[in-house]
Amino acid sequence: AVSANLLHVHVASVVRHTAWVPRPYVLHLHGTDIRTHQYQDEHSALIRRSVERAAAVLYSTPDLAEHVRWRPDAALLPVPIDVAALPAWRPDPQPTVVFASRWEAVKGLGVQVAVADSLQRDAPDVRLLGVDWGSGAAEARAHGVELVPRLRHEQFLGLLATAHVVIGQPTGMLAASELEALGIGAPVVAPLEPRWYLPDSVAVPPVLGGLTVGHAHHLPPQDSDHAGSPTPAAGDMEALAEALAHEVITALADPPAISSRLDGPAWLVREHGTARAVDQLLELYARLR
Repeated sequence: AVSANLLHVHVASVVRHTAWVPRPYVLHLHGTDIRTHQYQDEHSALIRRSVERAAAVLYSTPDLAEHVRWRPDAALLPVPIDVAALPAWRPDPQPTVVFASRWEAVKGLGVQVAVADSLQRDAPDVRLLGVDWGSGAAEARAHGVELVPRLRHEQFLGLLATAHVVIGQPTGMLAASELEALGIGAPVVAPLEPRWYLPDSVAVPPVLGGLTVGHAHHLPPQDSDHAGSPTPAAGDMEALAEALAHEVITALADPPAISSRLDGPAWLVREHGTARAVDQLLELYARLR
C-alpha cells in the first residue's frame, strides 16, 4: 500500500472529496475557486473552510493574491511550464495572429473582438485564428476570426507555434497558454495590470504592451462575479483594443527580431521552469513535515 503524510490538493472545491483522508494538505488555488466561488453563497462556506484548514496555501497567478489576503501566508507558485517539451516556433508562411484564450466575458471577450475588428481594418492580409471554445465563440467568428475545433494540448501548442504574433487574454495577467506561447518564442501581446506585476516578488513577463498598455487603459475586470469589480466604460475597452492592435501590427513588421529581443523562452525557464517549481515545493514540504 502507498502511504503519504501530506496531500497536495488542486482547487479548493476538491477538498470536499479529500477531507476524509486524515492528512494535512497543501491547497493549490487556480483561479475560479478563489476568485469567483468564494463570493457565491452556494460555494462560499466550502471554499473558506478549505483555505482556513490547509497547512499551506499556494496560488498560481498573481491576480489571485488580493482574493486570499485573509490567509496572509499564502504564496505564489508560478505556473510551471516544461519549456523543453514545447514545439519550435515555425510561423506560417501567411502572416498569422492567434488568439490564445477561450471566448468568454471573464477572458476579456469584448476587447478581444474589438482587437479583431481593428486588425481586419488595418491589416486585412493577416489571418486571425482562434479556438472554437467558449460562449462567445460565435461572436468571435462574426468578427472575422477563423476558429478551429477544440484541440488536444499538443495540437494547441502546435497552433501557437504557427503564429507570427499571439494575443493573450486582455485581463491583466498571463495564464498557461500565454506563458506557453512565450516559451515557444512567439511574440505575445498582452496588457498587464500593474498592481499584480509591479511587486518585487513577481517577475514582469516580456510581453508587448505589458504594463504600459495595461496602465494607460483601464483593464476590464477579470471576473464579473466578484462584487468589487467595476464595469469598464466602452471607450476604455475601445482604447485598449486599439492599443493592443497597434502592438500586434508593429510586431508583424519583424516578428523574428521582436522574438529575439523579448527572449521569452529564457525568461520562462528562469521564472516558470519546472525545476524552480519542484524546488519551491520541496522546500515547502520539508517545512510542513
